[in-house]
Amino acid sequence: ERRDEREPVVRAQRARRWCCRCPDAAQLRFFAPAAMRDYDELTAFLGEWGPFQRLIFFLLSASIIPNGFSGLSAVFLAGTPEHRCRVPASANLSGEWLNLSIPLEKRGGRSVPSRCRRYRLEALLNFSALHLQPGRDVNLSQVEQEKCLDGWEYSRDPYLSTIVTEWNLVCDNDWKSPLTTSLFFVGVLVGSFISGLLSDKFGRKNVLFATMGIQTGFSFLQVFSTSWEMFSALFLIVGMGQISNYVAAFVLGM
Repeated sequence: ERRDEREPVVRAQRARRWCCRCPDAAQLRFFAPAAMRDYDELTAFLGEWGPFQRLIFFLLSASIIPNGFSGLSAVFLAGTPEHRCRVPASANLSGEWLNLSIPLEKRGGRSVPSRCRRYRLEALLNFSALHLQPGRDVNLSQVEQEKCLDGWEYSRDPYLSTIVTEWNLVCDNDWKSPLTTSLFFVGVLVGSFISGLLSDKFGRKNVLFATMGIQTGFSFLQVFSTSWEMFSALFLIVGMGQISNYVAAFVLGM
């Protein structure tokens, strides 16, 4: 019976001793890990959102504006204007045979001049020399055709010049034009993987300025490209610099 009477007292003493060992709120705040402390206190040394922070944010935002131009430039640089086979100016053809030297083909529900074929020039020269009339003396559907052996004539509307007109990326080489854009985004993919590693090793500020220089410099070098292969290789490097510049600026501006 005495043990039963003393049991509540013993429990109260144990509870008091346990409470004395418990840290209060201030102690818990002191011993809490840094990640759990007040975010404003930890970042107070950075200062308020003042003129300096606004200037840095504006400059970082301005540094990535050219990235959009680089990505969209392929739409214009690799544009394919209307084209047809060239007939040499030295060819002694009558006006009628010159106008009908390109066969017609169905495209979009309309009959339009072929982009990649012409009537065999030697045959047209013979018909013209014999003063034969197309459609009356000669059935054009039976005239042999050939590829554009003398190149192409390009419409200058809406583009005066593109990589397509510069290096004849049409007909058998028409796959090169979309590949140019794909190579640019291959560079973007590669740059996405390596930009973070380079930033961790050399610092994001250094990577930001280096990749801005790469993007600007190699874009300028593209103007002097002498072949499609050279242009595409430079475009791939521009893509790497573009995304690396963007990632570094984005992290610095956060």
